[in-house]
Amino acid sequence: MNKKERNRKLVKQNKRNRIINRRYISTIKTLTKLFNTKLKTFEVETDKDLKTKLKTETQNILNKFYSIVDKAVKKSVIKKNTAARKKSNLYTKFNVT
Repeated sequence: MNKKERNRKLVKQNKRNRIINRRYISTIKTLTKLFNTKLKTFEVETDKDLKTKLKTETQNILNKFYSIVDKAVKKSVIKKNTAARKKSNLYTKFNVT
């Protein structure tokens, strides 16, 4: 394989990996925003039944968030300490309510 072919292959690989990495980062941001909105509605809500439902939904979002963040760390999309910080921040917000 000469240099020209190798460079084409590298460009193709970089493009593919960039899309995959952006998907992880985008999903992390989306889940964080969704978690925060559910948490705010939970704090405002007064009905007990709806509150328990919102609490379980928020817990499910938190579990999905943990899963995506751990996968992103495994694939070196984000660093380990960044992941730990993000997880810790959301968990403390969840426990305060």
